[in-house]
Amino acid sequence: MVKNSVQTNENTVVVVAEGAADNAFVTFEQALETAGFWNLLHLKCAQCAIAKSEFPILIKPDCTFFDLNAPTATDPALVERLVLLLHQNGYDSVNIGIGPDPADYWLDNRDPVVLAELVGYRFATDAGTSYDIVSLADEVDPAFFPPENILHADGLSSHWTNSPFRINFAKNKTNEAAYFSLGLQNLIGALPKKAGYFHYQHRLRAGDVAVEMLRFAGPDFTIIDAWVSNHGAQGSRAAHPIETRTFIASENLLLADWTAALKMGQDPYACPATAQALREIGLPANFSLIGSLQPYLGWRNVSKSVRESTVRRNESPLMAKLSQAWLQQVNTDIFPFKNSVDEQINRLVAPLVANPDAHPLAQAALIGLNYGLANFFKWQESWKVLFDKDRLYRQTLPLGFDPAQFTAADFEQIENYIVPLAQIARHTPADRNGLKWRYLDDSVIFEFSQVVRVPYASFIEKVDVARAVELMYDNIGGARQTVASDDCGRPLYQAERDLYLPQPNWMVFFGGECIDVQKIEKITYAADRQTIHWRTVGSPNKSADFDDGMVSFSPEGNGTLVSIVARQKFALPLFWQVIDISYFPDIKNALVSDSYIRFFARTMANFEAACEGRDPRIGKVRDLQYGENESSNYSLEIGQFKDLGGLFTGFLSRMSNLQPAAREGILDENGFRHFTAAAPDPAADALRGFARDVASAVKKDILLFTSAPGQK
Repeated sequence: MVKNSVQTNENTVVVVAEGAADNAFVTFEQALETAGFWNLLHLKCAQCAIAKSEFPILIKPDCTFFDLNAPTATDPALVERLVLLLHQNGYDSVNIGIGPDPADYWLDNRDPVVLAELVGYRFATDAGTSYDIVSLADEVDPAFFPPENILHADGLSSHWTNSPFRINFAKNKTNEAAYFSLGLQNLIGALPKKAGYFHYQHRLRAGDVAVEMLRFAGPDFTIIDAWVSNHGAQGSRAAHPIETRTFIASENLLLADWTAALKMGQDPYACPATAQALREIGLPANFSLIGSLQPYLGWRNVSKSVRESTVRRNESPLMAKLSQAWLQQVNTDIFPFKNSVDEQINRLVAPLVANPDAHPLAQAALIGLNYGLANFFKWQESWKVLFDKDRLYRQTLPLGFDPAQFTAADFEQIENYIVPLAQIARHTPADRNGLKWRYLDDSVIFEFSQVVRVPYASFIEKVDVARAVELMYDNIGGARQTVASDDCGRPLYQAERDLYLPQPNWMVFFGGECIDVQKIEKITYAADRQTIHWRTVGSPNKSADFDDGMVSFSPEGNGTLVSIVARQKFALPLFWQVIDISYFPDIKNALVSDSYIRFFARTMANFEAACEGRDPRIGKVRDLQYGENESSNYSLEIGQFKDLGGLFTGFLSRMSNLQPAAREGILDENGFRHFTAAAPDPAADALRGFARDVASAVKKDILLFTSAPGQK
């Protein structure tokens, strides 16, 4: 099993090979040679002590095809040329791995082998040397990633993990959601079906996934096919080819992507996933650039307005999935739609936004559609946050920091920091709600205690104090890692990341974000008291300045006293920064007290539920938005939304063909039905004529403004 690619050159090379001739193969072979591909391959083969003819090599091309010869994917002729070159150099064990395809949910003929055959892979090179197509969604190794890794539950295909030499063959193209899509996005596509698309889009943040893939399962060599690139506002969705006659090659994926982005005239840090990988992993300490970074002539990047509207739209798994089907330019002769509603809406919507770079009206339509779908989702999510939390989805997050950077003294100091704050809160008079709280440096310090009617011994047996923060109300995800344990295996020091819904919940209507906090924690165990102390060390989305505190369990009569002390200061949405409620102290105090008393009363209910053996956490643990299994194409929620879309598009398509309602007539004794002549209805005739004229004019205007130049 191979888990890490090894950089073997002291000075890593990245090659930008530009060809003036029409033969792409010549330039391609020069790029490989100059970038040290063959030396690297021979060295890796020798290190593994495997004969050349048996040395397994896996090539992963970009297979985002929706038409023949589409510039949105790696050219199959180039991939087969690479297979041929490998065979000529004695490497006979070569396979092509195709990752799981999100379009499989709404298009037919997307099985890897079928897709490959349809788009031009011949399973043999020009010289007759054969190769196999393997699916990277098959033969998943569930234990590849370590238990604490965010991808542990998903694993990785053994086709990828067992290949000692992996070649990442990406396409040079823009992307409406990330500015560009290069080697890193192609690598993420190697994840299995339930991980690759879902994690990348929604369940996990793309940068977190990218970093983990690079660290544990990175490629040994990356090639970017930029002979014919695809640019513009929808470089991953619609064909807008441009001859750039270039190949970029390097053993370092990030260096290849960094170079390719610069050739686009784009900031390599513009793509969030690439930016995170560059910051956390970085470029090689020493590298040489061979070639030119002169930007491509005539290249068009994604505009900021298109990208921001797309990101907003894709915050919803539902909207992201539906827009994939509805906006994609598809050759339905090759890839027919599985769902007639998808096809109907695609026919109506996709042509309207096909040329956003050339026509302002098409760009406005695309941006407006994106924001419309985003706002629909935003209001839906706001409703769930307030009234239907169980329909939200829990989020799996990485810890996001290295606990090893903190010493034992740092963990011990947490208690010394919290205890004085607890004394302040304890001596603060309770307000009308019975909550003890006060302000300190613009933060709120409070204490809340309640007796749970469960014997102490039974309570601590069923409620793990190490999970006390996770069990608080409105926790929607996070991660927890033990740093040190006692002789009984109980955590003494731990690191935690918690994600909470906006507090108070109604802040969601004003743009309030989830509270994302990273903490270090110390836990103490005594005969009559268990306590967890925590202190904030970071907030990835800057939603919290303080979220420090302690929770303790102690016996109280026949029950258990649960005490919570905390210091909190959360970032306010812009609206509440402008409308400074501090000028109205009575109103502010009432809102603070009411919000906290509700929060802690429900937190106590969570502890009681945990004591009863129930999981009190809100939200759905599994991502059911796409169905529980691979054969489930659409959930009920998606189906209902598509039914509404089908009704709408059906209405539009029939506006210009309104017909009078059928008349019953009179049935005679012989069984014949007799009808009287319809009376003239000038109003109805005028309405039908008006509808036909308006529909015809609108269709003509839209086609006029959105068609490519020369096609009007």
